[in-house]
Amino acid sequence: MNAIIEILKKWNFWEKEIDSGIKREVYIKRILPYFERKEVIVLKGIRRSGKSTIIKQLISELIKNGVSKKQILYLNLEDYGFADNLTIRLFDEVFEAYKKYSKNKKKTYFFIDEVQKVPSWEMWLRTKYDINENIKFIISGSSASLLSKELSTLLTGRNLSFTIMPLSFNEYIYFTKDGSLEKYLKYGGFPEVVLEKSEEKKEYLLQQYFEDIIHKDIIDRYTVRNTKQIINVVRYLISASGAKISINKLSNVFGIAKDTLQTYINYMIDAYLLFEVSYFSYSIKIKHDVTKLPKLYCLDHGFVNIVNTKYSENRGQMFENAVLIKLAGKYKEISYWGELHSEVDFIIEKIAINVTATDKIHERERKGLEDFNKKHKGFNSVIISTSLKKENIMPLIEFLKVDHLSFFSFLQKSPLY
Repeated sequence: MNAIIEILKKWNFWEKEIDSGIKREVYIKRILPYFERKEVIVLKGIRRSGKSTIIKQLISELIKNGVSKKQILYLNLEDYGFADNLTIRLFDEVFEAYKKYSKNKKKTYFFIDEVQKVPSWEMWLRTKYDINENIKFIISGSSASLLSKELSTLLTGRNLSFTIMPLSFNEYIYFTKDGSLEKYLKYGGFPEVVLEKSEEKKEYLLQQYFEDIIHKDIIDRYTVRNTKQIINVVRYLISASGAKISINKLSNVFGIAKDTLQTYINYMIDAYLLFEVSYFSYSIKIKHDVTKLPKLYCLDHGFVNIVNTKYSENRGQMFENAVLIKLAGKYKEISYWGELHSEVDFIIEKIAINVTATDKIHERERKGLEDFNKKHKGFNSVIISTSLKKENIMPLIEFLKVDHLSFFSFLQKSPLY
């Protein structure tokens, strides 16, 4: 028990001040009001996106609002001290040690970081939740499907989930004070990468993050045997961010069975490394037609840059990836559309978006939107450009800065095709 307390003291703030870094206001304002409710708060997102820092910031806010430090228990399951004891019994041992140490009789705020490391964690949490112990649970994890699967079975209706993304462009400006779009597009939004001054060290950190995600969140988690094979597939898909992906063609190129390849891609999506954009259609049959290939985008520009040395030369790919990341921070369902020579890059709710890295808007950008609106009435159309702003055209930097409501306001002033 003393050994557990010594490990917990490293991560908790019972006897020390909290260094919670630069405040990510958008998440704190979004999450904190739900501490008054009983549901388990779930923080999901790619490794190194800042989940642990946001946990510290939430703890800091609780203390500012009058919660005692001894009411807060923070369990980091990535601490090596717990490596040989990752079973649900650990939760009971930790909680009993904490209660004996803290002597807390009030409500406990129990934060569990990287919860998926303990098999069957959801069973323990469900039991504690249902017997109405005076505990508010806040958990984090780096796997979309792992958490979703368990939350949708044993914790249905008992959780509120929030996805933590790398820094948005607005957050990037707040962190750096310089607002360089070029640097943001090149190095992405991982907080530690953004704060690093040296470009050489930025690239080193990105390479390390990339390898950690592949090994810890894919290879180790799913016991992938052919590590070289999956690494090659990951690198290819990230370098081709935004391209339509044919499982049949990839199977031939890499010599991997189609089912295995699809499983690998699912792992990458689960680890928040990739985001899938499916074909738009109101018809389920058409939407899932095997000829309607999905597009896969990387959820951080920095990874595309270190994998694809020509990425910074392909401004069209950079712009499109930046728009996807902005949209993914707000929308779960993002689609694209295309027929013959007409294409729409992104469709969200009642908005159709095309992206171009120029101010000389090519006719195909307009035609794609026009053709889409002939088939699907009532959609607003917008083109994201380099710097041009008129009618239904918006500069990329302005799009990345604008909030959801302002974007809709802009569209209302723009004509419908």
